[in-house]
Amino acid sequence: MLTDKPLRIVHIEDSALDAEIIRERLADTGLLAEIDWAANENDFKNFLQSGGYDLILADYHLPGFTAPEALRVAQKLCPGIPFICISGAIGEEKAVELLKLGATDYVLKNRLDKLPLAIQRALDEVRERTARRLAEKEIVQLNKTLETRVAEVVSELRRKDQMLIQQSRLASMGEMIGNIAHQWRQPLNNIGLIVQNVQMQYNSGTLTKEEMESDTKSMMDLIMLMSRTIDDFRNFFREDKEKQEFSLCKLIDHVLSLISESLICNDITVKIEADDEVSTVGYRNEYAQVLLNIINNAQEAAAERTISNPCIVVRITREDDCSVLYIRDNCGGIPDEIITKIFDPYFTTRGPERGTGVGLYMSKVIIEKNMNGHLMARNVGEGAEFRIEV
Repeated sequence: MLTDKPLRIVHIEDSALDAEIIRERLADTGLLAEIDWAANENDFKNFLQSGGYDLILADYHLPGFTAPEALRVAQKLCPGIPFICISGAIGEEKAVELLKLGATDYVLKNRLDKLPLAIQRALDEVRERTARRLAEKEIVQLNKTLETRVAEVVSELRRKDQMLIQQSRLASMGEMIGNIAHQWRQPLNNIGLIVQNVQMQYNSGTLTKEEMESDTKSMMDLIMLMSRTIDDFRNFFREDKEKQEFSLCKLIDHVLSLISESLICNDITVKIEADDEVSTVGYRNEYAQVLLNIINNAQEAAAERTISNPCIVVRITREDDCSVLYIRDNCGGIPDEIITKIFDPYFTTRGPERGTGVGLYMSKVIIEKNMNGHLMARNVGEGAEFRIEV
């Protein structure tokens, strides 16, 4: 049988005899159907407005009413319902025109044996259309769900990145406080010596106006030097808002000036090899943090392994229209078993009191994600070499 439950059909037909013949023919096929007969336009509209129908059967010629007009009414009152025209005589042109208007099929009254198949095709089309609409709705909903999920994941990744950046900044700030201490130690010692000298000369009565002015000027110069050091470190942690062009030679000089005392204390020699002026476009302060992270790692490796004559070589060049900066040391290199992990977040071979394991991870994020470059590491000779390409 065509369906498991009765179909609700509205049949518009001005001939009661023809309507009954069609009802009996459908019943003979075993079709379960509840058929409401509409003899005119008003009855047809009233039935459709009551709703709940699965199928419309319509004669083509009705008093004051035609199948195309019935089709338009159906499309307005219950869009999507299958519409089959049953006519005693309908030309091919009219049949084609009716199908173009949206009718599902047409059957001649002298070929009613074709009606069950036409109904089956119409119902199958409705099921397919409904299934397709449901599938499209599910796809739309799935896309919305995926978009929401992706947005949530991206937001969570950004939040974690921000946490890592903050941790990296805090770690760098801790290192910078140590560097400030190194930078201030000598000026403070000099100021202390000048103050003691002034006190001794004053007590002995030998302090002249000229000496007082000279010593005061020396102390003010040292204080200004210390003040500039604070400004340098403060600017170092200022967040870049926009990409800008900057000189790599000047940047490495600036970074080395911030940690010069630390390098001297660790007896580390730094050599710079640079081609003609090489500049790049990106976030200057973030790039400086990358340099600082890598150089600090070399310092710590030299101290841990008690390297004699530790040396860091910085080479700046251009390759294939990109700026490339190499940092190579002679501090023993990176063990083969961990070299593939050094850029992983929270990976560290040091205890928690000596590092968070986010420095190199954030360095890679800065260069590759924020500046569309590449950061790589390998062992070369007696140490490690980092390559920064932007």
